[in-house]
Amino acid sequence: MPIQTASFPSFLLQSEGPPVAGTPLAPAGGTAAPGGAGGAAPAASGGLDFITLLFLGILLALIVSTILGGRREKKRFEQMMASIKKNDQVRTSGGIIGSVVEVKPDVVILKVDENSNTKITVARGKIEAVLKDSAAKEATAKEATSAS
Repeated sequence: MPIQTASFPSFLLQSEGPPVAGTPLAPAGGTAAPGGAGGAAPAASGGLDFITLLFLGILLALIVSTILGGRREKKRFEQMMASIKKNDQVRTSGGIIGSVVEVKPDVVILKVDENSNTKITVARGKIEAVLKDSAAKEATAKEATSAS
């Protein structure tokens, strides 16, 4: 029984070249080779090619650098928290800048205004940076007195 072409969409019908598998005019055995009898289908690549290996390598490098960067940042933050002492000038995550009056295990008391002697209590984890430590203040004071 012949295949009626009117029942197939036009993009499935071939007009030129050898028949392609999956079209109504293709033989049941697969694709027809241009040189004669039906040839074997191309072998599927089962292994990993270079592009896939390159992509996986870059992905692995990004993951490792992210993990190591986070550890490095956490270590730096822990060192900064351990080094906070009286008279250090610090900045909180809220943007408040003050001088350390007292350091407790979980909080730090900051003096934020010299004139009114205003003090606030801040959680240690909310301290973002140590701006000036007391050693730097002493060195600056010594330089100022030796220059005079």
